[in-house]
Amino acid sequence: MIPKKNSPFSEFERLTSEIEEMFFRFYGGPRLRMMKAGSFQPLADVYYVKDSHKVVVKMEIPGVSPGEVHITVQDKALIVEGVRFDQRQEGEKVYQQMEIDYGPFKRKIMLPVNVDVACAEASYQDGFLTLELPVVKHKKAAIKVPISVKDQK
Repeated sequence: MIPKKNSPFSEFERLTSEIEEMFFRFYGGPRLRMMKAGSFQPLADVYYVKDSHKVVVKMEIPGVSPGEVHITVQDKALIVEGVRFDQRQEGEKVYQQMEIDYGPFKRKIMLPVNVDVACAEASYQDGFLTLELPVVKHKKAAIKVPISVKDQK
């Protein structure tokens, strides 16, 4: 998928995600589904493990093949996206109830600290994707940028 760096709707998408999470936490029940082009957002737990100095993200994605999941870390943003397919496509269906989300999903999680992406580990078991992201112990030193003076005309 192509990143939407300059999309005028990127801020709107972020706010929509935050509002959906707020409703979910407030009502404590089935999440408010704000479908965006048929996509959904899987539920996630994010926590810090003091002993190992890692941020752990555990995401609920049952029925998703690990080969259909793409993980990106950019600055402090973790982006997990993929697709859940409905494998049973036999004949015309008339649903009585439909609660399982299918199709593309994308979840952007702002991490509380900087992480070492090169040492990150991802595993998938029993429908859960678990990411272990080591915390960067020292922030990179500031780099001075020299100012060049151009001739003024």
